[in-house]
This record gives sequence, C-alpha cells and structure tokens, in this order.
Amino acid sequence: MKLSDFDLLIGSTAIANKLTMVTQNTREFERLEGIELENWAIG
Repeated sequence: MKLSDFDLLIGSTAIANKLTMVTQNTREFERLEGIELENWAIG
C-alpha cells in the first residue's frame, strides 16, 4: 500500500529534522528509509 501524500510529508519532515515520529501506524512509516519511529500505544 502506498503512503498518502500527507503521510509522506509528515514522515519526510521528521527525517529531515532528525526527529523521532510517534505513531500507531509504524507498519506504513517503517518503509521510509532513515525514519525513527516510536509507538506509544504499545505498553
């Protein structure tokens, strides 16, 4: 499945600014090379 334009914008902004992205949607975003993800919904 393809990332939406908004998800791509959000993810690339996190990468460009060297930020950790907090999301429940880690499966979609982990396809972006260089992104740091954290899922706070998992205990």
